[in-house]
This record gives sequence, C-alpha cells and structure tokens, in this order.
Amino acid sequence: GKVLPPQDPETAAELRELRKGKKTVAIVGLAPTSCSLAPFDELSTDVEIWGLNEAHAFPWMKRADRWFQIHATESWKRYIAKRDVRGHFDWLKKNEWDIPIYMQYWHELVPKSLSYPLHEVVDLVFPNFRRGDAKVKYFTSTFAYMMGIAVLENFERVEIYGFEMADNEEWVHQKACSEFWIGYAMGKDIEVYTPPNCQILFSALYGGSEQGAGW
Repeated sequence: GKVLPPQDPETAAELRELRKGKKTVAIVGLAPTSCSLAPFDELSTDVEIWGLNEAHAFPWMKRADRWFQIHATESWKRYIAKRDVRGHFDWLKKNEWDIPIYMQYWHELVPKSLSYPLHEVVDLVFPNFRRGDAKVKYFTSTFAYMMGIAVLENFERVEIYGFEMADNEEWVHQKACSEFWIGYAMGKDIEVYTPPNCQILFSALYGGSEQGAGW
C-alpha cells in the first residue's frame, strides 16, 4: 500500500517547542491526509498518543498510550473488522502495548479495558444545558469521547491528526459534534492544533468576499 509520510522535521521541531511545559495529547484518527503526521517519535512524557478502533493494524501507528474502542461488542468481536482489518479482537485481547483501552464497559476478555467515565464527563461539560428536564449526552463519534477524557483530565494542549469529517454522510453528521468539543476545549483555554488543510473548523467566510481584503 501507499506509504504515508511522517511529519517533516521543521514542523516537528516547531510543535515540540509549542508543547513545552504543557500537558499534551495527540488524538489520532484514520484519515490518510494527516494520520501519519502524529508525533509518534516523541516521548510519551512529552505528548501522549491516543488511538482508536483498528488503527493499530497500520504501519504508521507506531505507538499509543491509550486506546478507544467504544463500539458495541458485536462490532469489535468480529474477526474481520472495518477496513478489512483481520484480528482486531485478538489485538484487543493481547494488548501487547499494555495500554488502557476505553470501552463502553469493562470486558473480561480485554486486559486493561476501562469503562468509559460517561457520567463524569457529562456532569463536567453539560451542567448548564437541558433539553427539557433531561441531561444532554452529545457524543456522535469516538473523537468526542476522546476529547471528553482530554477535558476531564485537564490536558492543556490537544493536537488532532487523522480527522477530517468532510465527505461521507456519517462523518458530516459527526462533524458538528466534534467542533462543539473543540469549541468547549478552547473555552477552557486548551490549545488546539490541527495540521494544514484540515477540514475541521474550516469554511468560506459567510457573506462572500465583497467586504474586501480587510475581511
């Protein structure tokens, strides 16, 4: 298959400077536009790497400090998972990286699996929003759950790689929620970085260009 490029050394050095003294996580998805640009070669003490789903099967995913598999059991227990990945369940069971794996619930077959702390995250993020009398739980993708942990654990910088949510209907549905979580993080003074050309928080300026260059 096509070899995806790593981050160029100059950009990697600039990002290293920007992370200094800040509790940083790189949240890594599967979009080939930027997934391989994540800082895999940096130390875990400088930046954590969080991966998801079947990304472990790809050579660019060199390491991770935490994993997220939030789908229902019948999804991840299949031998052939999404993207034609074989052995995803075996990988979850073996957990050779010996890292925490966030799931809906702790599962006896998955060492170091953790029940996702849904109520803690919801109580932190949504105390002032009600739909009638109901609490709101707004998570339309694994990205949202990953951001929830970053916020819960007071990360000061979040870098986003391998997420675009641009073309496919499912991803378009997920994009608004992802941008909500980024906005919430920004409101908590968390720095958010995306690679150049990322489609998240990206649009033409409403009103057109007639305002001139000053706009």
